[in-house]
Amino acid sequence: MKKLFFLMITIVLSVFIAIITFGAGELCADEFEDLAIKRITTMYLEGQEFGDLVLGARARFDFLYVDDLLVKASIASGKTPDWLKWHLGHFGSPQARGKELFVLRYETYKPFDFDPFKIAVNGMYLSEKEVLTKLTRIPTGSLPSGAVGDLAFVVPRSSDGVYNIIYEGNEIRIDLDKFRN
Repeated sequence: MKKLFFLMITIVLSVFIAIITFGAGELCADEFEDLAIKRITTMYLEGQEFGDLVLGARARFDFLYVDDLLVKASIASGKTPDWLKWHLGHFGSPQARGKELFVLRYETYKPFDFDPFKIAVNGMYLSEKEVLTKLTRIPTGSLPSGAVGDLAFVVPRSSDGVYNIIYEGNEIRIDLDKFRN
């Protein structure tokens, strides 16, 4: 009778632990997706925005702000895309210490000439020192429609947490205060 009781308790506990583990995994995946979506700011190059509709864009640049919350949620979720895992590995590296880390994911809609050193953040153009991705891994130059690429870069911390990013006359503003709440 005791063996049957312990067997029943073991089964119930095993099922309970499995339910909690599965539910926690789903919760972490949802948390990662929510954090990532909140930390993305999009720039449409040469596009005209009409509400949610964008017409005539040559390319889309998605700038993802990376912080410790996003990295921890990524590890816990298990649903992070491989290309992003690669770049999140730069977080906490010697090159990123004391700086802010961003990941740029870009996609071309029309033939487009991409040069990562035309990206300016708070008035300073990126150099090889700030781009953490090996230059040989970044699709650059004359790109066809549908080309996709990504790179990680760091910038000095801004005292007010605001980053103005410009690429060939297209500009976006990233205010880190909206991520920290």
